[in-house]
Amino acid sequence: MTLARARFTQGSVAGHLIETASTSAVSLLAVFLVDIFTLIYVSRLDDQVALAAVGLAKMLMFINSAFASGVVTAAGAVLSARIGKHASRALAQWVTHLLLMVLGVAAGVAVIEWLAVAHLGQWLGAGADTYQRARQFIAIVLPCSVLAAAMQMCAQMLRAQGHVRAALLVPLAGAITLAVADPLFIFAFGCGLEGAAISYGVSTVVALALGLALVRRHIGVSPAVRFKHLKLHVGLTWPIALPAMLANLAMPVGITYLMLVLTGLGASALAGMAVIDRILQFGYCAFFALPSALVPVLAQNLGAGLDGRVRTAIRVIRRLVVGYGLSIWLLLIVFGPWIADYFHLVDDGRAMFLAFTRFGAGLWILYGLDFVAQSMFLTLSRAWWVPAFGWLRGTLGTVPFVYAGSQWYGASGALVAMWCGNALVALLAILTAAVQARRFFQAREPVLGRP
Repeated sequence: MTLARARFTQGSVAGHLIETASTSAVSLLAVFLVDIFTLIYVSRLDDQVALAAVGLAKMLMFINSAFASGVVTAAGAVLSARIGKHASRALAQWVTHLLLMVLGVAAGVAVIEWLAVAHLGQWLGAGADTYQRARQFIAIVLPCSVLAAAMQMCAQMLRAQGHVRAALLVPLAGAITLAVADPLFIFAFGCGLEGAAISYGVSTVVALALGLALVRRHIGVSPAVRFKHLKLHVGLTWPIALPAMLANLAMPVGITYLMLVLTGLGASALAGMAVIDRILQFGYCAFFALPSALVPVLAQNLGAGLDGRVRTAIRVIRRLVVGYGLSIWLLLIVFGPWIADYFHLVDDGRAMFLAFTRFGAGLWILYGLDFVAQSMFLTLSRAWWVPAFGWLRGTLGTVPFVYAGSQWYGASGALVAMWCGNALVALLAILTAAVQARRFFQAREPVLGRP
């Protein structure tokens, strides 16, 4: 076992931030790409029931991931803080306990989902054929989603120590395995829909095995579980994990309402939204990766008492977000009409997409800064602000705006209005994070003995 070293407390803060954010973004991008390829492969089976079954399973996996991600984000904060304090002796025990925590949460959610899958299928209007096919698919992928949660935890623990490239290898190994296994199991071996589930299971096992091997090499894994210490570690992790979970669950609320409104406005509006979603996933994956990338850097330096480096990190990441956001906005303004033509968008769908490229992409700069604010809340002992703003964004920041916008200007109005409402909440979160950070550092000055 290599003794843990606080890598983020030395060297260039900007360099650390660029490395952690870029590698986290690449891992997300790989997952997005392979997920799309899976849907493409299943669609080639010419079986609408199979596609519907995959859609139902993906929703269950998203819910499971939302809970697991809360624990993973919290783990990055608590483990990084300990590494920043050079408290290396108990890290192997922490690793074991954090893995047990995320496995317990993911397994508990998976069991509840399995028990509720029949009622969920009926609620979503799935027919008998779709439900039976989905049940078979889910029977394979749902247990694997528990292993995927442990894989995410391994990557985050490596990131927390500063081994960001090793952390990148974990999801990349799974993505590459899935990209190879999907066509083999679906077509070459003739397994069809079940082949997609099997390939997902194989890729998860490969990624988890690599993740555990890398964690054992760089940090260590304790073979024993000490329940007294486990209780202590849960108590330190849960105050961050629970708010992070609740925040993750808030996100689908506003999106679901928007999709319900767009469904009533015609197929072209839904097509436009589908293209916008793909652009958001690929163009702004760096923003989505910010919490998992920024939290370890902030937490390590906070644990080491290097508040000056924390302030520098916050300033640097804000500038990087603005610069990146402006670059993407400019590209979308220039190439937006060509992209709309490429995807054959017409009527409301085209109007929505062009409104996104000209106006919405600019507001995404605020959303990127909002992700920075979330990272600050999670590491500055202000974690409950994250679900507070998340649910505010998904309810009051979305529903009345979407309703008013759709009534006045149709599909484009609904989307632009939602962006405006979300931007107001983001601005409030950014300002609140700045105020809370100032109070946090002022309170620490006497403790750290600084003027």
